[in-house]
Amino acid sequence: MYDVNVTTDQAAGCLGILKRADKFMTAAEIAASLGFGGGHETQRRHIRAIVEQLRENGSMIIANTRDGYWLTTDESVWKDYNEHRAIDCKVILAEVSHRKKLIDSTGQGRLFDSRVQAGCATVGG
Repeated sequence: MYDVNVTTDQAAGCLGILKRADKFMTAAEIAASLGFGGGHETQRRHIRAIVEQLRENGSMIIANTRDGYWLTTDESVWKDYNEHRAIDCKVILAEVSHRKKLIDSTGQGRLFDSRVQAGCATVGG
């Protein structure tokens, strides 16, 4: 998904940090714990890639835009999180599709006039 090389050590380090965490951790906090340098967006992108790899390998890492990442061991929490992610995506796609119909003569219209909040996701500006 992201064009970032993730090493086994980075993935293991991130998983260890999340296992020890007693609260949600932001990407910046995880990046700092792993000793990542670079800009804020680079760090966030790298952590997202690591989390995606960990999820593909079976780790149940939930996330939201406000609090960050949390590793759960509760399969019902994981299932609920994934169900809500699917619903959020459908809501966002429907809203964007609706807004495209509201485009004015300048080509923008209401496409960017407000934010759409759907569960843990926010779209718009």
